[in-house]
Amino acid sequence: MDTKEFAEKLIKATEEALINGDVDALEKLEDPQVVYHMPGGQDRLGHEAHKQDILSLRPAISNVKMEMKYLVGDGDVFALSLKSSGRYISEIPMRPVPVGKNFSDDALLVYRLKDNKIAEVWIHGSSTYSD
Repeated sequence: MDTKEFAEKLIKATEEALINGDVDALEKLEDPQVVYHMPGGQDRLGHEAHKQDILSLRPAISNVKMEMKYLVGDGDVFALSLKSSGRYISEIPMRPVPVGKNFSDDALLVYRLKDNKIAEVWIHGSSTYSD
């Protein structure tokens, strides 16, 4: 499977996880020891940590919309863009968010695969907030 095919599976799995709370497809794509390099040096280590991030985010936001697009890939590396928006309606454990504010995120995600699983992800992005 080439990187574009893998990325398309990942996009569907990510939408299923964030919109519907079903992380099964995402779990099949991620190495159990996947590392997410987050902005601000806050790395997430392992699929379970990523899964908990998703599951704690879902009840804290409303009116979520997201669009992921494949940008480029070669060998075991590919990049996606992510645009998302919604409204924070409650606190997220161990992650300060502006409750009661709308948000808009714009991010670049670079993925490295190992043995046809996501081994590492680098995320660079920005968020804006409004009433």
